[in-house]
Amino acid sequence: MLPSIGCSATRRLASTALATSSGSSVVFRTTTKLQFRALGLYGRFPQAVRGFASAGRPKKASPSKEAQKAPAKKPATKSTKTTKTTKTTKTTKAKAKPKPKPKPKVRKVKKPISEEKKAVIERRTLKSAALFAEPKALPNQPWRLFIFEQTQGKTTGNGAQAMVELAPQYKALPSSEIQRLESQVEQNKLANSVAYKAWVESHSPQEVYEANLARRTLKRKYNIPKASAKFIHDERLPKKPASAFSLFTKARWASGDYSGGSTPVTQVVAKIGQEWKNLTAAERKPYEYQAQSESESYQKAAAAILNRTNSRSTKSPSP
Repeated sequence: MLPSIGCSATRRLASTALATSSGSSVVFRTTTKLQFRALGLYGRFPQAVRGFASAGRPKKASPSKEAQKAPAKKPATKSTKTTKTTKTTKTTKAKAKPKPKPKPKVRKVKKPISEEKKAVIERRTLKSAALFAEPKALPNQPWRLFIFEQTQGKTTGNGAQAMVELAPQYKALPSSEIQRLESQVEQNKLANSVAYKAWVESHSPQEVYEANLARRTLKRKYNIPKASAKFIHDERLPKKPASAFSLFTKARWASGDYSGGSTPVTQVVAKIGQEWKNLTAAERKPYEYQAQSESESYQKAAAAILNRTNSRSTKSPSP
């Protein structure tokens, strides 16, 4: 009977002790022992009393397995200085391959210039050296001045037809108008002379000399221009020496033997040529001597003006 009473009392005390806090565990143990002694149970059932007393003691929560394991320490990062070691590796240069021999250049064979092409090049060169761009001259005759005034500023399809139509008008002009035209023509001649001289002197004597040579060659080889060749007159150039035959012809005209005018010029020239052939060596000597003197004077002047060292001697042509 007593054990059952003691057990029930013990359960009540244990339930009461569980409701208390951990801070009252000491009081609980002391009280429990006193109560069990009062009931006379402590001496008979000491272990049971201790069990109930210890049951009221709060148990510390056992740490979990994961908590029991100490956290793994992170490895300390040691600052290691990385020293770059540059190894000097000797590079052995590969032997240079022999350069390939250059291929021989194929020279293009120039085609020979045809004779026609040569003639075209020569004409172009001569025309450039001939200085054909002379200043345009004003009308130097009354009739030409009249035609110029009547056609100036007008478009005439056919110049020859215009001259035919204007011819009767020119013939019907009064004397006062003719005098005006003649006076204007004289002024034009003076203006033309001044402009021509200025144009000539704008070129060096050497250029004028070469221009005359080019004009002579163009006329002789290519008949350019179709009209008679006109040469540049330059007072700076030395006058070409006359030949012995030219001096003899000049003397024969000056003698007056052929000044009658009844004999044609062609016949007179033929007679003078025959006279030259009939002259003896002694009779030709004065003319040849004069021609040689003029030739030497020309060579000296040409050397000074045209920078020429050698000049061709003028030979007296045989008629």
